[in-house]
Amino acid sequence: MHYPNPSRTLFCGEYYARFVPTESVSCPRGHPQQTRAHVLIECPVFDAYRHHLRTVSRTLSLPIILSTKSGLEALAKFISESHAFSKDVPGGFADHG
Repeated sequence: MHYPNPSRTLFCGEYYARFVPTESVSCPRGHPQQTRAHVLIECPVFDAYRHHLRTVSRTLSLPIILSTKSGLEALAKFISESHAFSKDVPGGFADHG
């Protein structure tokens, strides 16, 4: 799987489960595990930014978003504007719940 910046850590439940087991893996909005798919497709915190991903896949198909040039460009815009997968989400991700 490719990301716009492969050296950047993607802070989400999957990361915490593997590298920081003392951190919660759940989404602040109640989903049991905050996965990449949850953030990109389902989490209401990021609804306002999902239009970038829908420009390449109206149905939010992760294979299309994550494996095509246009998908990766849309993903980069989504991450840049939403601060998804980072600890510097404006107000802190936990505060978005």
